[in-house]
Amino acid sequence: MAITIRDIDQHYYMIEDLKSLTGNKVTTKALIKGGYIAVELGEQLKLEQEAHEKTKKELEELKSLVAGYLNHQKALTDYLRRS
Repeated sequence: MAITIRDIDQHYYMIEDLKSLTGNKVTTKALIKGGYIAVELGEQLKLEQEAHEKTKKELEELKSLVAGYLNHQKALTDYLRRS
């Protein structure tokens, strides 16, 4: 497979960073390995987003439970003060 990169000077710093990140000095190898890294990071991001949403939902449920507890405690305290 051949990869043609046009206007390489416009992408010089990105390509050099990618070579450093992947440990490949050959541009095409660095680009391919960088693509695999991007796919892997995308999958990790999806998993993290799912975990975040689950945790967020659990937090909302706990907040609701605590709010209910505090409301009941206040109602009981008010009732006992009136008695």
